[in-house]
Amino acid sequence: MTIIKITNKQTEILSLLFKFRFLNRKQIQTMLSHKYPSRIFNWLDKLTQNEYLNCSYQKNFQNLPAIYSLGKNGRKYLKKNIKAEKKLERSRKEAKCSKEFINHCLFIGDIYLSLKAFAKSKGSKLKFYTKTDLYGMEHLITPHPDAYFAIEDKTGNIKRYFLEIPADNLRPNILRRRVKGYLNYYSSDEWQDNTSKPFPEIIIICPNERIKNHLYYVLKSRLDVNEPKFYLATKPTVQNKGFGPDVLEEVKIEG
Repeated sequence: MTIIKITNKQTEILSLLFKFRFLNRKQIQTMLSHKYPSRIFNWLDKLTQNEYLNCSYQKNFQNLPAIYSLGKNGRKYLKKNIKAEKKLERSRKEAKCSKEFINHCLFIGDIYLSLKAFAKSKGSKLKFYTKTDLYGMEHLITPHPDAYFAIEDKTGNIKRYFLEIPADNLRPNILRRRVKGYLNYYSSDEWQDNTSKPFPEIIIICPNERIKNHLYYVLKSRLDVNEPKFYLATKPTVQNKGFGPDVLEEVKIEG
């Protein structure tokens, strides 16, 4: 293993990539809230040169930033410093991940940044857990959601959410099955019996308006007043406007 002195900020970079799996340079810079971009470039270059990070960059007309994931030495370093060996095993597969999966991870990173900015503007506190964070957690719906997050406002009121981001090419019947899974999970009282927290509301970001309308109809016909709230949005809308309450449509039910 190539041994270099890792700063606190470089450790934070490794931890962020452990959490999100793939992030681009602009996302990392924003998450670090560092006012000197040149330093972040230097940290990233040093980590990449010493195989703590993998970097993917192609010259393009859109000037897209480089994309990073954990390298072999980054995994070894984190294994020594955090108790998450089983979770780290998943990062060994980064080199084989599809472009679709990488874009999925980048999208989740953008959602986190939007939520972080929204919470800050309201004086609220955000806790955000990715699939990596949720791995191995008991009493949680399986497969796990793409994210689980909680926002605590200034009065101490906390709202909790499960976030689902279906693949762009996911068939509607698979999505309907996932919705049914949530309803069965709610009815089983698995969450309610094993946590002291109210059941989270569910947000689904659909690939397009057609899928969103279809899912709205399905949910409206299946939900009753005693079941959890569902909110829908489309991926293009979130990409254009960011992620926040203004892009979410609550599924209204009769009765």
